[in-house]
Amino acid sequence: MKRKYSSKINNFLLYVFALILFTGALLKSQERVFFYLISGNISSVFASSSVNSRTQILSADDEIDYRTVSRKLELMDVDQIKVRKVRAYLASRGAPLAAKAEYLVKTAQEFGIDYRLVAAISIIESSGGKYTYRPYNAWGWGGSMSPYTFKSWEEAIYTVSRGLSRYYSSGLVTPRQIAPRYNPHTPNEWARKVEYVMSLM
Repeated sequence: MKRKYSSKINNFLLYVFALILFTGALLKSQERVFFYLISGNISSVFASSSVNSRTQILSADDEIDYRTVSRKLELMDVDQIKVRKVRAYLASRGAPLAAKAEYLVKTAQEFGIDYRLVAAISIIESSGGKYTYRPYNAWGWGGSMSPYTFKSWEEAIYTVSRGLSRYYSSGLVTPRQIAPRYNPHTPNEWARKVEYVMSLM
């Protein structure tokens, strides 16, 4: 009986120890990725993700809304200074989303969110679209358990901007306020990184 009880304790301790090591390794790798992201040298960082077959796409109603908003955005005037700031920063990082700077700013204007927010989150989550978990999902939108797959950058920008506008309507308007819902695992670190990138635009 003592031997069986001792074996259970040993297994439990081994499990706890493995969990602590895994958590430490995960946090350390996030620090390394952020360092390389900010320094602009992501080539030496390899981010692998397990493939999850449970993906999300836009519903039929969301698809109609996306098309309606996109037509409206085509006619919208936008602050070109903001567009240049976003484009310049994303281009300096070699981010694919640099080509979509005007759409990023117009969509932010349409949904009443900070024009830098969606671009900044894309840098933290995927180096501005270089390393996406799912097609065109530069934001980790939907999380790792049910990530979204988009048909285009525009569809993705629309969906993320609209989603963040819902945070805004709940009174969550800064990265620090948004972080616990957007990234509950490391909210303070995530918010600090997003704020830093926003300050560079």
